[in-house]
Amino acid sequence: MIVLLLKLTLLLALALASQTLLHRSSAAMRHTVCWCALAGALLLPLTLLAPPEAGAFRIDTSAVLNASRGASLTTTRWPISGMLAVVWAFGSALLLLRIIMGYAALRRLLRTASPFDTGGRVPVWYADISVPVVSGLLRPVILLPRSAESWTDSQRSAALKHELQHVGRKDLWTMLIGHLTCAAYWFHPLAWALAGISRHEQESACDDAVLASGLEPACYAEALVAAARHLTSTRLIGCHMLTRKTLKSRIARLFDSGLARIPSRAGLRGAALTSVAVIALVGTIAGTRQARAGDQGADGHIFTSADGITPPKVLSKVDPEYAPEAKAEKVEGAVLLSVVIGTDGMAHDINVVKGIGSGLDEKAVIAIQSWHFQPATKDGEPVKCRASIEVDFRLL
Repeated sequence: MIVLLLKLTLLLALALASQTLLHRSSAAMRHTVCWCALAGALLLPLTLLAPPEAGAFRIDTSAVLNASRGASLTTTRWPISGMLAVVWAFGSALLLLRIIMGYAALRRLLRTASPFDTGGRVPVWYADISVPVVSGLLRPVILLPRSAESWTDSQRSAALKHELQHVGRKDLWTMLIGHLTCAAYWFHPLAWALAGISRHEQESACDDAVLASGLEPACYAEALVAAARHLTSTRLIGCHMLTRKTLKSRIARLFDSGLARIPSRAGLRGAALTSVAVIALVGTIAGTRQARAGDQGADGHIFTSADGITPPKVLSKVDPEYAPEAKAEKVEGAVLLSVVIGTDGMAHDINVVKGIGSGLDEKAVIAIQSWHFQPATKDGEPVKCRASIEVDFRLL
């Protein structure tokens, strides 16, 4: 878990740092980097499921320990790691419920909404909301506040152009990625910071696209002011046209002629591919370090199961001790180790692939160092081979 959080922090920090480096680029470019990083954060847990080394022999052995039945084992206290996992899951569940309720609010609004015929491919409705918004993942709809009926045609047109840009850019999906990332890592401030920047940049990117379509900045600014007159908060999940905190900065941005507005498709693809490469690099850092550590400690060729050799066997083993802190916290689980079994029948280059903490990882490594193996053989001669050993800790 610690490895996951370290990778997550590194990825989010790199994404946030890139926003400073891309300050001269378009908002669409910065938004692309943001949502790619947020998507990568959701995929990071998958990097922990990958096997450490392909072709390693799997040595099945059990080290179930009989712990003394003292007072520390009869207590009902939960281990700290277990309590943290429950708190993590509870917080994520609450935020996921909030997302679901936000989408459910759309169905309730449509029951009392009035259609506004624009002849476009995206339905438009007048609804009981305070700001224009587009919502709905599979079937997007644009909702205008009731007050928009008194807007001028140019103000309504500007608002519709803005929301249609969200639909065309697939912002509803990238926004969902941000919501899910915040739900998964609700305790991490960098996740919230990056998601907030992503939402701000997607609004700026839509502003740029509207201006690029030929709308005058002054006319568009009037539409933003009209939309802000009756602005209140809403639980509806969607791309809202504006918020009170960003109104002034967005109007000022409209009249800045020095800004980069519309990026090239090649530039966006380049930003996305670079982001994917960085995500892949962050995801493989631990595995690469581990593999190198194993290779540097062994001389000569190290065989694997793919080489058709006779696998090694355990001749004698020593059960690892239960770490006192793990026993007090009732920590149980399996420690997965990657080892190189030498021709001397001993384990070398022992690396923890998947640990459970509380001192048990170290106890497993110390125990494996004392184990004796029958080496793997090829053509009757002992050879070095790579193997995975799982040490199972249980309190009985």
